[in-house]
Amino acid sequence: MALRLDTAVIRGEIDNTTRDNVRGKLWLVGRDDPVIIDLRGNAWRDVAGCKVTFTNPEPSPSPAAAGLQPKQKGHVGDITASRKVKVHTAPEKQMESRADDDSVGHSAEWHNALYVEWFSKENGRVFIEGTDFEVSISAWVWEMDEAQEEAQKISALRAMRDWLAGIIQRPEPKDDDEFDDSEEAWENSLKQSDRLTDAHMEAIEKYGKDGLRDNRIAFVMGWDHMLDGSREREPDDDNAEGEAWKESREVLPELDGIENELDDQAFFDFLEESEREAHPLQTMANGFVLRLLTEIKEERSENTAKSDGSTQLDRFIRNSMNISGKLTGALGTQDFGGSFQTGHTLAILRRCLNWANEAFAALNELMEAPEWRDRQDLLNDFRAELFAIRDGITDLRKQLRAQ
Repeated sequence: MALRLDTAVIRGEIDNTTRDNVRGKLWLVGRDDPVIIDLRGNAWRDVAGCKVTFTNPEPSPSPAAAGLQPKQKGHVGDITASRKVKVHTAPEKQMESRADDDSVGHSAEWHNALYVEWFSKENGRVFIEGTDFEVSISAWVWEMDEAQEEAQKISALRAMRDWLAGIIQRPEPKDDDEFDDSEEAWENSLKQSDRLTDAHMEAIEKYGKDGLRDNRIAFVMGWDHMLDGSREREPDDDNAEGEAWKESREVLPELDGIENELDDQAFFDFLEESEREAHPLQTMANGFVLRLLTEIKEERSENTAKSDGSTQLDRFIRNSMNISGKLTGALGTQDFGGSFQTGHTLAILRRCLNWANEAFAALNELMEAPEWRDRQDLLNDFRAELFAIRDGITDLRKQLRAQ
């Protein structure tokens, strides 16, 4: 995934005074020597031909900085000192109180941000973005015209596309049409779906919702069939994501059609017959997550304020929720154990076992943390419930394999 460095930057310099070459240095928290940058390409017009120096008034450690190779060679992405970003102006406590209230508008202003992005062989996509840097820009040694800037932006789009293609790793098309329902085939399919989701999130992180309205996200994701002129699209069709557009638009009969053909009682009978009792393992996992989120509400709130998403508590909750969500999806169908679904269900259950192991690892770290010393009884209860869920997953896999 992309490395975001801005919080770890102490100071830096980006020099594009030589055409088609961007050189620079970054001094980062926790590193004695600067990171050396040597890239092919140019910045945007506002800083192309210039040397940009910048200082972070409040640098702080970042795990991303530790993983950065000391020499960065590759291609320029987007480099500018005039990227527009929305900055919320309400006090932090007021923002937190409004976070769950969609009806309340948040105060915000548009600010210029420093944005420095590149693609290296060593680390893939790396970028810096911030509105708080103290920036100094030298006089132009050479100037870029509008056509050259447009060409550079297209080059950056292609670099993003190539990088995402490496994440997605699209498989080669198969010659035969035989459907493979094995667990391994489904696991490969699920991994492909995960990679596609990760790539899409990276694209949305960079281009935001505006990228869904124009062609940038479709282009960098390799969804050429979604570019203008290649398919009919409504102006606000922002939710038409994923590779489903490559498939036919044949769907099962709509419920509205069924309802029109039946009287009310027959329709209600149809719905009742379609419903099924939740699988006990699904119920157990859902109840576990509900209790987890309810009984550590205060700790979750405190953790969120200082978390980057990778704390022990974050990992414990995230992996537990993954188990619950995937079990609901896999066991919520009427024929989850049928011959057509067996491979898919086994693959999902295997993933749930992996998440359970990750959740156990995070929970063990929580139990050793001093701040959780007085919550050991609760954590032991969670541990016992998680063991029961993992045993249930293992037993169900054995049952399905024996069919």
